[in-house]
Amino acid sequence: MDKSFGGLLKRHLYFVIAFLILVIICSYIQFTNSKAELFLWTNIRHNEFFDRFFRYCTMIGDVFTMLIVTIGMLFIRYRFAVLAGLAYAYTSVIVQTLKRIFNSPRPSKFFEGLNPIRTIQDYPLYEWNSFPSGHSTSAFALAVVLTYLLPYKRRHWVIIPIAMLTAFSRVYLSQHFFQDVFAGAVLGVTLTFQLIWWLENSDWFYSPKLGGRLFGKG
Repeated sequence: MDKSFGGLLKRHLYFVIAFLILVIICSYIQFTNSKAELFLWTNIRHNEFFDRFFRYCTMIGDVFTMLIVTIGMLFIRYRFAVLAGLAYAYTSVIVQTLKRIFNSPRPSKFFEGLNPIRTIQDYPLYEWNSFPSGHSTSAFALAVVLTYLLPYKRRHWVIIPIAMLTAFSRVYLSQHFFQDVFAGAVLGVTLTFQLIWWLENSDWFYSPKLGGRLFGKG
């Protein structure tokens, strides 16, 4: 098995190509529209069904989801649980550091006194640390973990729309701008593939102990 970074990407070519197409489309949209225009275009398009739908959809990027996935992996193989846990921890540390470096205003603060925005009743709003989006990073990090572990590699492009919905939910719920979720997606994919490359080139990741699982042998 080719353990180079390029070799890793080639093994997941369908996912990588689909993601690159998404990056190109999103880059064009952002270059041709301001972040305020993109946010407001989304903000005026609401209905009760999507209010509920995106409140649940955004949970895919929550720490609880990653915790559930990590615990679930323990019953399949310890190595998979280590990967899922490290992917969340690694990407979260980077993103939380960047959030505090940029300390950019979220939509509620950005439009304060300028333009009233629609918000979801009883859904908490935050004012700072908008860039990049942590939920988007986690959702796309999880997407990479799943595409690495699951079989039928040619079908893995279907994982991307689920992560996209999670990222879009952050804009719909007035928590982030498009540039925040776009950056989060890129970070989630790039950092997780980088982590996998490191792990594949380490001896301890393939130790016999990590080949086991809870309540059984691997």
